[in-house]
Amino acid sequence: MALIAQPFRHPDSGIYYLRRVVPEELRPIVGKVEIRRSLRTRDYRQAKSAFAAAYADSERLFQQARQRDRQGTAAGDQTEAVEDSPTQLPIPINTPLTKHAPAAANTLKLSQVFQRYADSLVLANKPEYVHRRHLIDYGRAVERFVEAMGDLRITTIDPIEVQTFATRLSQSKAKGQDKPLATSTVRLTIARLSSILSYAVDSGIIPTNPISSSRLHKRLGSAKPKRRLDDDRGYTWSELVRMFSQPDFAALRHLQGRPGNALFWLPLIAAYTGARREEIAQLYVSDVRQQDNGQWFIRIIDDRPDKSVKTDSSRRDVPLHDDLIALGFLELVKGKQADARVFPQLVKVADGFAGIVSKGWRPLTQRWGIYRQGRNPLHAFRHTFKTLAREVGIPKEVSDWITGHAAENEGDRYGVNPLSRMVEEMQKLPSIAREAGLLT
Repeated sequence: MALIAQPFRHPDSGIYYLRRVVPEELRPIVGKVEIRRSLRTRDYRQAKSAFAAAYADSERLFQQARQRDRQGTAAGDQTEAVEDSPTQLPIPINTPLTKHAPAAANTLKLSQVFQRYADSLVLANKPEYVHRRHLIDYGRAVERFVEAMGDLRITTIDPIEVQTFATRLSQSKAKGQDKPLATSTVRLTIARLSSILSYAVDSGIIPTNPISSSRLHKRLGSAKPKRRLDDDRGYTWSELVRMFSQPDFAALRHLQGRPGNALFWLPLIAAYTGARREEIAQLYVSDVRQQDNGQWFIRIIDDRPDKSVKTDSSRRDVPLHDDLIALGFLELVKGKQADARVFPQLVKVADGFAGIVSKGWRPLTQRWGIYRQGRNPLHAFRHTFKTLAREVGIPKEVSDWITGHAAENEGDRYGVNPLSRMVEEMQKLPSIAREAGLLT
């Protein structure tokens, strides 16, 4: 797994840091598992410059440690410190010089390889909460393997062991349920385990990835079923109008408690922007912004520990349609502190902020005769937006900017996506709110 070293931005303070894992054989000498030094700036360009100097200091530290290890310097000797600077990284004085004997590759167990994999993630420049979630998810894959097969030495895990594990996993019961694990869960567990084994290959611990060699992914089938032409996962125009014209939908605007008025606003915002449910539910007041020309927009970004985005392209600015403003969306943020949340009644749990909204929206669509098996009632608005955009002639690249779909080539990643162009194209969308009678 190739990771490019770069400054790490603290998710709370915004200050950039150097974070670097100390090689395992040098940890007894350096006295740390990880080097972490503040670059003393919130500006990325300044951080890049300071990072280069800090990285060179850390490399010099490792060289000194290796030299000290080779020479077998007495424990009481002091090692010359690097230059005095904000990124000074001296070797601790009086560090015990017991040589670290790295475990031979043929003795490392899967759990030990996973620990090394976890240590390597600090170089990925991701927020702390992202690392934590990643380790929980991937650690669970390792736990499932250990429960089924034992904590095997990494060199003894071969394609036969992998096939046996997959069979046992598919026959195991889902937590708290009397039914086998879903095929999607089995596939995801295998994929995460494969990432850890690929790290072992990259690190020279094993020559090949036994999961890749087993071709197990072929037997498990594609993660996404083949699309059928009659399988429309979005809503039709008549279904949109029927939903939003229901009297009990209009009453949701004043609903109290959880999910409260989020049950009114999330479907509407999703219909007009194609945004994902969690992108909307996690919004802060500071994410609702206005350009100098008066245009309002929402900023979708993972700049706080309780916010996340699916991909890099998901970080974006999305114009607020005039209908949403006319319906009173800005009243949700009027007079509130910037660090308040737009929907404070939503609490983040295992299925995110918006899980409770999904649970409330499904029975409503069933009551209105719109629910269809296999169609996600909230995510369907994302499909609907893309279909409407095609029907009214919004260019694909603009539609992708609005919905946060990934660029198809390197050239598309250059420059910025002008908000004015998005606003211009969004005017082509028909007025759902007026057609449904929400606006007169």
